Amino acid sequence: MHSAIRAGQVDETLSHDPYDAANDNIAEIQQPKTTDMPAPAILSWLMTNGYIGADERDAGEHVYKLASIARSNLTNPVVRYSARTADRKWRTVEVQRHTIRGTLDAIISNIRYEPRRKAVVQAFVVEEPTIDLDNPHRVAQGLADVARHLWGGKAEIVPILVAANDNQPQADAAEASGTTFRRSDNFQRLHSAKQLDKDPETNDALHAAGLRYASDHHLAGLQPLGAVDYSRVVVDGGSGEGMGDRMVQARSRYRQARALLGSHYGPAVDAVVIEGQSLGDTGLRISHFKDRGKATAAAGERLNGGLRLLAQSYGILRR
Repeated sequence: MHSAIRAGQVDETLSHDPYDAANDNIAEIQQPKTTDMPAPAILSWLMTNGYIGADERDAGEHVYKLASIARSNLTNPVVRYSARTADRKWRTVEVQRHTIRGTLDAIISNIRYEPRRKAVVQAFVVEEPTIDLDNPHRVAQGLADVARHLWGGKAEIVPILVAANDNQPQADAAEASGTTFRRSDNFQRLHSAKQLDKDPETNDALHAAGLRYASDHHLAGLQPLGAVDYSRVVVDGGSGEGMGDRMVQARSRYRQARALLGSHYGPAVDAVVIEGQSLGDTGLRISHFKDRGKATAAAGERLNGGLRLLAQSYGILRR
């Protein structure tokens, strides 16, 4: 063999480049693991698993109906289909076929951020829809944008602007009309005022992580936390018998998330996201600062850090 090589009788050219193979494997691993699923099934899965509500589900139905009409080979100039109006009622509407594509394009263009637009198009507009079941948040957030575009906000009263250094409850139009202020709205107010993070998409991602954390706490059937000793090892006191599977799974997810937050971030996240406390009150309770402004800043920093950990754990943000 060695003599054949010296005589030049053996082709030394590699028929398989190991570096190209390694790059192909890395590229395959980095590709999102999407699942083929019909658009109605995607909506049902998102709804069942708590990623979207009724408004987002209706928005998704609206999008894939328009997409189906736009792909149709029919040529009749008038199209009839069912659509939801602002009063939450579904009615048969009649429109010119040539307007469908423009309507669909306007809906997609009103989805904030390109990643959300791509996710919604892949799930509801293309002929063979797919979704990444491990990271469905962009689809869910995109549907929320669609619902907002089609029917406006859920509340008739526009939330007030919140002071830059706190989110304490204060009199607004809701109170003026006799509606009791809900302290649980504090976390939503932080999100609306972009106080969770200055970057808009990160602000949305942290909000989504907080909602998922609170949802697991609620589904687990846990009472308001009060004082929690985060230095103790979390032990489930019961076998879980008599609890529904969904409740058991939610309690397990919540306990894992709480352990991840630890004693530094946990009290801030629980106080604001679950208990609805203001940043100022939270900071005075969990930090050594007596000045409200400094306490607010400390609570905001811990809240941001904790929500980032949760968002990365849930797959909403990249690590």
